[in-house]
Amino acid sequence: MNARRRILFVDRNPGPPGGAEVNLLELLAHPGAQTHWDAQVACSPASPTAAALRGQRVVRHDIDPGSGGARLRNLFRIGSDRERAAASKRLRDILAGFKPDAVISCSPPDHLAAGMAAAAHGIPSLWWVNENLSPDFFGWPARRAFVSEAIAHATRLIPVSHFGKSALVRAGIPEGRISVIHNGIPLRDYRRSASTLLRDQLRIKPGEPLIGLLGKITPWKGAEFFIEIAARWASERRPGRFLIVGPIAEEDESFAATLRDLVRKRGLTDRISFPPPPAKDATTLSQLDVLLHCSVKPEPFGRIIIEGMAVGVPVIAARDGGVPEIITPGVDGGLARPGDLEDYVAQLTALLGNGPMRSAWVAAARSTVQQRFTLERVFSDFQRVLQEAADSMGRSPEAPGLAQALGASA
Repeated sequence: MNARRRILFVDRNPGPPGGAEVNLLELLAHPGAQTHWDAQVACSPASPTAAALRGQRVVRHDIDPGSGGARLRNLFRIGSDRERAAASKRLRDILAGFKPDAVISCSPPDHLAAGMAAAAHGIPSLWWVNENLSPDFFGWPARRAFVSEAIAHATRLIPVSHFGKSALVRAGIPEGRISVIHNGIPLRDYRRSASTLLRDQLRIKPGEPLIGLLGKITPWKGAEFFIEIAARWASERRPGRFLIVGPIAEEDESFAATLRDLVRKRGLTDRISFPPPPAKDATTLSQLDVLLHCSVKPEPFGRIIIEGMAVGVPVIAARDGGVPEIITPGVDGGLARPGDLEDYVAQLTALLGNGPMRSAWVAAARSTVQQRFTLERVFSDFQRVLQEAADSMGRSPEAPGLAQALGASA
């Protein structure tokens, strides 16, 4: 019988779940992970992640996010030396009791704390890099500290795109220490819904296009630019309603308020709505005619894009970061120049005016996700990287092959 891998995941984010947290929760719920892993999680006790884990029956270890609170998830910080030392000490205590085969950390402050703790116990430290280590998001001191600690303590770094890998290599991380694992989703959770509740609540007329921007509401995700698209659309008296939907972290509450003020000042309250985030993104996505992705900085991956593609809503996304690794333009979606109003409006106009093209994109997009961006593939990739990390440190618990891993998820 195959040995169950003992894995400690570390995610101290105390605020609303971002892509890293959603990725983690879905991976832990995957049948293969539940069968082949003995997984435990160190997280902030009051976080939404901790609450979600109670439903998954995963052993949870409480760990203080630090005095910075929600700010620890701000990509411009990696936490103070004192915070990292305190978190590392707590993690060393957890490791001494659990004795995992590997530690997987999910954010920059977690990587640094977990790397120190894992090194003290001779345990492989895998850094699941959900951000771009670039000047767009990190200042030079933070990048320098990240690289120094990664070279010293990271067994393997796991960026979510080849673009993210390139940023790590440019920063000085040896390429042989990096393994790309693109994000994936559980397709069963992203089926198209027949619900029209949101359209009914907003009193959207039959046939009127509904165009959405979904995801965490934070400046670099391009909500202000999305409002400019809506303003242009309205100025040309085209039919269409626009939605901005997503969780808001504590540090972004003032920005979200600024967006609402901007909509009022531009006289767009009848065009742009801010409905509360749904329990499941698929419910809102299913009611859209087009999903726009408007990030004005390079996206590490773009998880909402594959969610929309899976549900069956055509996507026009920013051609930067990891996004071109997802979409083949003109085949399963559209790619526009980031921040280019004319390009976005032209592509949106062409898409809404061509029903056969929309249908072709939808069919091809679903196929793309089924072939390349499933959670089954993510689990299989993690199994491979875990084995490689174990081998590199002389720790080699028997692991199931690909066929067994996929069979467990059926």
